[in-house]
Amino acid sequence: MQKTMQTFIQKQWPLLLAFFVPFLTLSTIYIFQGVYPFGNDSLLTVDLGQQYIDFFAYYRQTFFEDPSTFFYSFSKAIGGDMLGLWAYYLTSPFNLLFLLFPHTQITLAVTCLTLLKISLSGLSFGYLLKKAFNGTGFILAAFSISYALMGYTIVNQLNIMWLDGLIFLPLIVLGLERLIDKKAGLLYSIFLGIMLFANYYIAYMICLFLICYFIFRLVSVSYPKEMPWKMKFKETLVSIGLFIWHSVLGAGLAGILLLPTFQALMESKASYTKFEFDWELAYPFSEMLSKLFIGAFNFEQMPSGYPNLFIGSLALVSFLCYFFNQSFSKRERLAALAVMILFVVSLNLEAFNKIWHAMQYPIWYPYRFSFVVCFFMLVNGFRSFMHYEGMRPISTFVSMVLTALVSFYVYNGEFDFIYTEQIILTILFTFMVIFLLIIKPQKYTWLPVVFFILTTIEMGLNAQIDLSRLSYVDQDNFTVYQTELDANIDAVQDMDSTFYRIEKTFLRTKNDSFQANYPSITHFSSTFERTIPALFGSLGFPVGDGFLAYSNGTLLTDALFNIQYYMSEKDAPYLVENNNSLETKNARLKKTLAYAVKPSLLIDSLVTPTVSDEKKAAFELSIMQTKPDLRSYKQIGETDRIFIYENQNALPLAFGSSSAILDVSLLEDQPIQLQETILHSLTGNQLAADYFVPSEFDSTVYQNVTLSDALNETTYQKQVLNNDASVSFQFTPDTNDSFYLTLSPNIKDEDVELFLNGEPFTQYKTYRDQLILNLASQNKGDTITFKISLKESTIRLKDFQLYRLDSIGFDQAIQSLKTGGMTIEEYGNTSFKGTVNIQKGQDILMTTIPYSEGWAVKIDGVPVQTKQALESLLVVPIDEGKHVIELDYTAPLFFEGTILTLLSAALLLLTALLFEKTIKGGHL
Repeated sequence: MQKTMQTFIQKQWPLLLAFFVPFLTLSTIYIFQGVYPFGNDSLLTVDLGQQYIDFFAYYRQTFFEDPSTFFYSFSKAIGGDMLGLWAYYLTSPFNLLFLLFPHTQITLAVTCLTLLKISLSGLSFGYLLKKAFNGTGFILAAFSISYALMGYTIVNQLNIMWLDGLIFLPLIVLGLERLIDKKAGLLYSIFLGIMLFANYYIAYMICLFLICYFIFRLVSVSYPKEMPWKMKFKETLVSIGLFIWHSVLGAGLAGILLLPTFQALMESKASYTKFEFDWELAYPFSEMLSKLFIGAFNFEQMPSGYPNLFIGSLALVSFLCYFFNQSFSKRERLAALAVMILFVVSLNLEAFNKIWHAMQYPIWYPYRFSFVVCFFMLVNGFRSFMHYEGMRPISTFVSMVLTALVSFYVYNGEFDFIYTEQIILTILFTFMVIFLLIIKPQKYTWLPVVFFILTTIEMGLNAQIDLSRLSYVDQDNFTVYQTELDANIDAVQDMDSTFYRIEKTFLRTKNDSFQANYPSITHFSSTFERTIPALFGSLGFPVGDGFLAYSNGTLLTDALFNIQYYMSEKDAPYLVENNNSLETKNARLKKTLAYAVKPSLLIDSLVTPTVSDEKKAAFELSIMQTKPDLRSYKQIGETDRIFIYENQNALPLAFGSSSAILDVSLLEDQPIQLQETILHSLTGNQLAADYFVPSEFDSTVYQNVTLSDALNETTYQKQVLNNDASVSFQFTPDTNDSFYLTLSPNIKDEDVELFLNGEPFTQYKTYRDQLILNLASQNKGDTITFKISLKESTIRLKDFQLYRLDSIGFDQAIQSLKTGGMTIEEYGNTSFKGTVNIQKGQDILMTTIPYSEGWAVKIDGVPVQTKQALESLLVVPIDEGKHVIELDYTAPLFFEGTILTLLSAALLLLTALLFEKTIKGGHL
C-alpha cells in the first residue's frame, strides 16, 4: 500500500499541487479572516446568505425527511414546482456533501464545499493540461492554480452553484479534444450532460463557448500535406457531424431535468424575456484593462462593474506571447484573435452580453460568462509557454513599455477598487515574469519552481485582497436565529398536524420557510413563477420579478391564504397582552416553546455551535412589518422574544365558492378594490355592502410643509429645506375594526420616514405596486397618529386613502365560506385527500394552490378539468353536496424527460460501440 501511494505521488504530484495549493491558500485566508470554525464569521454574504443557505437546508430535508419535496413544496410561496429550483440551485453532485453535516453545521458545510469545488477546478484544469496538451511539472501546477484562484472564482465563490462550471469545463473540453483528434465523443457527451444537469444556466454559457472553441480548434487542425483536399473536407465534415451529434446526446442525457425545467422556466424566469437588443457599449473598452490588476474588486463591482478577468501575470503574459509564437500556425493564431475579439466585444456590447446571459440582463454579478474567456486565455497561455523560446530584446522592451502604459492609465483612471499598492504589485509580478521568460532558454532546473512560487503568491494575494472587501453574516447571529426559529416552528407543528401556513413580522431571509421547513408565503428565487408575484402585487404586497414579501396582509388575505399562525416580535409597541385564556393545547405549546430559550434541550449539544447567553441576548430580530391586526388574533404562546398567534378565521386550503370568482381580473394599483371584489365574488353576494369602507382622517397637522392638490394626488413640499418637515394624520376609531391605508409605490424609503403613534412604522423597503398599510385594530377610542417625515424636498401622495374593514360583515362572509371548507384527511407536498360539503350557491372548489398543469383533481374518484381563478389559482367546478376530493401533482414533462435521458444514453452507447469503430476503421 505504501509503495502504491509513493508511486502515485511520484507520478501525479503536479495534479496534487493543483488541488492542494488552492485548498491550503484559501484555508489559510479563511483562518486569518476568522471564518467559522476558526472565528465568528461565515461565508454567508449577499445571495449565499439570503437565498442559497436556505435552499441547502431544504436539500437536506428532501433527502432525510420528505423526498416528495423534490417535485413540489409549499415552502415556496403558496406552493410551487421545485424541479426548476433544483436545476438552478441544487443539482450539483457535490451538494451530497451537505448530507454529511448536521443541520446546525450547515455554514461549515458551505465553507468545506467552497474549498472543495475551487480545489477541484484546479485539479480538473491540470488534468486537461496533462492529457490534452502534455502538461507536466510545476508549470502545469502553476497554470492550474491560476485557473482555480482567478479573479472570477474568488469574487463569485458566493455563487457556489456556478463553481461546477469551472470544474466540468476542462473535462468537457478534454472530451472535445478527443472528439476532434480521435473521433471519440463519449467523454464529451457524458461531461456535457453532467454539466447541464448540475447547472443548466452556466452550462448554457459553456455551450456557447464550445461552439467558438470547436471552430477555433477545427481551424487549427493540421493535415498531412499529401492528403487530398476531398479527404480533408470529409474529415472536417465528420468532426462537425460528431460535434453536433454528441452535443445533442449530451443535452439529451440531462433531459430528465432539462424538459421539466424548460416548462418551469416558461412560467418563471423566461416569462420576463424580451427579444429586444441594445446595441450600446456599457463602458469604454480601455476600462476593461483595470480588471487585469491584482485585487481589482470591491463590493460595488457586484451589482454593476467590469468583467472579472484577472488570471495572474504568468498566464496573461504567456497568452499575449501566444499571438507572436511561431510554433503555432498563422491560421490558428488569427482564429484565436477572432475568438478573443468576439469575447471582448461580448464583455461590453449590451446585445451580445444579453445573448450570453440567456436573453436576460443579469441583476447583479455582471458578465457571468467571463470565466470562459479566462479559460481560453489560460489554455492558450499554457500552450504558448510550453512552446516559447523565451523573450527577445524587442519583445522585452514592448512588454515592459506596454505594462507601464497600462499601469499609468489605470493609475490616472477613476477606479475606486484599485489602489496604488495594487498597481505596484502588478507591475512587480509582471516584470518578474518577463525577466524569467528572458532566461527561459537557459532551461534552469529551478526556473519552473520559481514560476510556481511566484504564481502561488500572486494568486493568493489577489484572493486575500478580494475577500477582505466583502462583509459576511455573523455566525452567532445565524445560529441563534436558526435554532430559535426551528424551536418555534417545531412547537407549532407538534401541536397542530393539519395543513396550514405560517407567517412572521420578522425575517432573516425571504426563504426562512425552507430553512425551518414550514408552509409560508414569503419567498425569493430566480425560478419564481411569474403569476404569484403578479397576484400578490395586485393585492398590495411588496413583490419583484423573483420575490414576494408577505408584509402587508389584511385580515382578508390572512384568512384567504390559510395563514393560521403568525409570529411576532415580543416588544412590538402596537401590541397589547391578549387576555384570552389559553386552552390545554395552547398551554402545551407555550411549554414546548420554552425550549427556544434553551435550544440545547432540543438539539444535540455536540453538533450545536456554542453561542453565549450574552450574544443570544444581544441578537435582534430583523423586523419587516408593523401589523396591529395581530391584536385581533389569539395569542397562544411566547418565548423570551417571540409571541405566537392563532388566526381563527383562516380558511382551509380548499373551500366552496361562487363561480363569480372566475370572472375577477387583477387590478393595477387598486389593492383594496381587488380584495373587496374577491370577497364579494367568493361569497356570490354581489349586492352586499362594502367590506372595506372609505374613511376620513379627523385632522392633519403640517410642520414646515406646503401642499397642493391635483386629481387623486397631493404634493407636499418643504418650506425651509434644511429644517425638519412632516405631515401627521390623525383619527380616532369608534369601533374595534381594522383600519388600512393605501400608499403609492412612488413613495420609497429614501424619500420619507413613517411613524405610527410616535414609533417607527416598519415597511419592507422594496416594492413596485400600491401598498396596504395596517394602522389600527382593536383600538376603539384611541387616537391614532400616522406621521410622514420628509427626507426629500417634495413628495407626492397618490390615492392616499384610509379604509375601515367592517368586521361584522367580514366575519359573516368568512364563516359562510368555512361551511364549504375541505377537511383534509391525508396530505403531502404532492397530494391531498379530504372531504367537502358544498353549500347552495357554491359551484366552484376554490384553492390557494397555484394553478399548474401538473395538478390533477378527482371528485368522488372522477377526474375533473381544472380551471384558473385570479389569473393564478387552481379551481375546479363542483356540485352541491358532500364529496371526496383528491389532488395529485406530477411534474410536467418529467416522464418525457426520463424517456429522453434513457434514449440518449442508449444512442450514446450505440454510437460508442458501432459508429466510432467504423470511423476509426476508415469505413465511413
